[in-house]
Amino acid sequence: MSTATPRTSLREGLRQAPKANQPFIPDTAPVRRSHMHAHPQSPQPVSMSQTHANSVGSNSPHPTVDSWEGREQKVPMSTREVATPGNRPGLFIGLNDRGKSAKQPDFYDPYFPLRYLEVPKSDHIYKRAHYGLQSGISDEVDFALYHLVQISNQRWDKFKFEGFPLLAETLMEKAIDISILCTGVKWELQYDFRQPTDRVNVLNSLHGTRDILEKIKQIPVTLPDDTLETYEFNHRLRNVKEATLVLRNMVLLKENAFYVSRYAKGLLRDFLVILINLPNQPRLNEIKNDALDIAEEVTKFMRTDPEDPLWISLLGCLESPDRAHVIRALWALTHFSTELDDQEANRAMERVPKATLQQLYFHTLLDQDRDILSGALDFWYQYTLSRENIENLIDIFNLPIVFAPRMIALLTHDARPSKKETVLQEEKVAPPPSEIPRVPPELLKDLMELSEPERSSRWLRCCFVEDADCEITQIALWQAYQSRFADPRVPGGGVLPAAEFIKNVSTTFTNAQAQVINGPGATTRFIIKGIRPLETAYTFQGFPYLFCKWTDNSKPSKTCQRAFKTPTDLRNHVFSDHMNLATSGEAPGHYNLDKAESPIHTCLWDNCTKFRSSGPSANTAMVAGHVSSHLPEERPADAEAPSSKRPVLQERIVRKWFYLDTPVNERGEPVGVAYKAALVLRNLARNLPDRVAQQYDGLSWKKAVFLSHRPRIVEIWDRNRSLRKELTELIMILEREEYY
Repeated sequence: MSTATPRTSLREGLRQAPKANQPFIPDTAPVRRSHMHAHPQSPQPVSMSQTHANSVGSNSPHPTVDSWEGREQKVPMSTREVATPGNRPGLFIGLNDRGKSAKQPDFYDPYFPLRYLEVPKSDHIYKRAHYGLQSGISDEVDFALYHLVQISNQRWDKFKFEGFPLLAETLMEKAIDISILCTGVKWELQYDFRQPTDRVNVLNSLHGTRDILEKIKQIPVTLPDDTLETYEFNHRLRNVKEATLVLRNMVLLKENAFYVSRYAKGLLRDFLVILINLPNQPRLNEIKNDALDIAEEVTKFMRTDPEDPLWISLLGCLESPDRAHVIRALWALTHFSTELDDQEANRAMERVPKATLQQLYFHTLLDQDRDILSGALDFWYQYTLSRENIENLIDIFNLPIVFAPRMIALLTHDARPSKKETVLQEEKVAPPPSEIPRVPPELLKDLMELSEPERSSRWLRCCFVEDADCEITQIALWQAYQSRFADPRVPGGGVLPAAEFIKNVSTTFTNAQAQVINGPGATTRFIIKGIRPLETAYTFQGFPYLFCKWTDNSKPSKTCQRAFKTPTDLRNHVFSDHMNLATSGEAPGHYNLDKAESPIHTCLWDNCTKFRSSGPSANTAMVAGHVSSHLPEERPADAEAPSSKRPVLQERIVRKWFYLDTPVNERGEPVGVAYKAALVLRNLARNLPDRVAQQYDGLSWKKAVFLSHRPRIVEIWDRNRSLRKELTELIMILEREEYY
């Protein structure tokens, strides 16, 4: 049997792997595995590929592997065209696949009743919560609202209304059940515009109920003011709060806010109006706050007009004693129609009541409440965009005295002072001394009484000072130390070794550092960075030694050069040793200033020329007074040590600018209250009428409002760099009026 079976029958349904660099030509003939195994010798139907193979010379109805692999001849692949909706759409028009559900109708079509919709079922927790909420069963509703709160809080960016038909409507319907608790009346939702909505508790949920405020007034509130609650009341109230919170969390996503404001706009308006107009009780405050949060997000995509119940309800919140209500209402009012391209979408600004405008002006006086102040300025910016509104503003406020000055005062709100300096001339100080100061005998005596390393530290402090801009070579410092303290009679000179001495320099001066500088070429310098020599040696107390500069021609050095610690010691030395004045017996430091018998007194202090032409004088008091002018003043007993800074040869000249800059964002663009006040002023200057203001001496309205405030505006322009662009535009508008 195996010998009679063709080769292909043993490998039926299998394809041999193509060889390298050989084209693969698949067999497109259908294979019926069960039939071939049951009847291997039965004839097979001839396929298109077999017919083509026989036509080119194949003797077998089943071509061998060698024939179709391209080993001896290349056979083109044949294909069969299958009709699909992509290439034959006409064949599938009107046909329904019974294995799939029918196409869902547009459940937001106003002619299709929403209550008859069927939503595909799913076991997902999202769907479970969705259906549980729609079921109306108390336990299922509790389960659904609990999980929806968690989902909307944690996965709000993934949880979208478009994936859950009727979820938004069901949540809003559950939320407006608050009316049952407050009035005992349940609102009925009517989606068929052909049905009447005359009854007081029926809402036109398709387009919104225009007379809903009148209906709310007709339904008396039965909710008591006390806080005693039954379990059923508390349970219903919790469900309402959870449903409102879920809506609030979900509309924070822009896609959800757009979705619900477009596809459920009628019910959305009624829902917001009902919740905003709840009785003023603390237990309902959370619901009202959430409703205002929802209004802030969805009003961006909603049209409005002066008779809009939602607009009127939000205006009423501005008079609320609750700060949170005022802030949220301001945000919702200013967001109306901001995402719509239609310029006529927000016509409510045309007829804002006078009392509301006055209240909004009072809100601009709350400097400490930035949120209310910012929200009020947002409203004023939009209100002043219209020339007709400016005409109305003229009749309500005294613009030059009340409104404009307040806006100008806000141009510096939250400003922070700053300073900018421009150096016109750099400071120049005297160069450091080139020589290390000599140690006077008086100081050397005190130093020799100390032992090392205290002696070298004291010497360094008396002859050097820290200076970050100066340096001295290590060899010069070491040689100066050796020349002053080395004793040839003692082994090693009685001084510190060079390495220990350099180390002691860094110990004595904290900021001094031993460094190696590779100079130009092959030279290397070893320096101490951060110290410089003093002009003269200092005492242990930090005062400079005072040297006598009296000239004595009888000495080889011609100058006395004795050093003294205090001005008193120097004065006594000059008067006693050089002028030979006798002391009076009254007190030390007092000398006999009687007139001399012969002209013997003169001044030889540092080549003084006072008596060079006239010669010596006998007037002792006069000469002593002149010599005293060369000597330093007496030092108080509690005097502090003088500064060792180098004298300034050229003062530093700096030009300073002081600014009051208001806040900017990370891109440097102005933000905040001051920026909004500048925009309001710019709108006011643009839209003030061109007619003459009779009550202001015949000036035009622009001159009457801004003439007296122009210097202040220019001053703020100069100091507030954040608002330069906006205030420049304002000043240019004023300049076009040819005021000045």
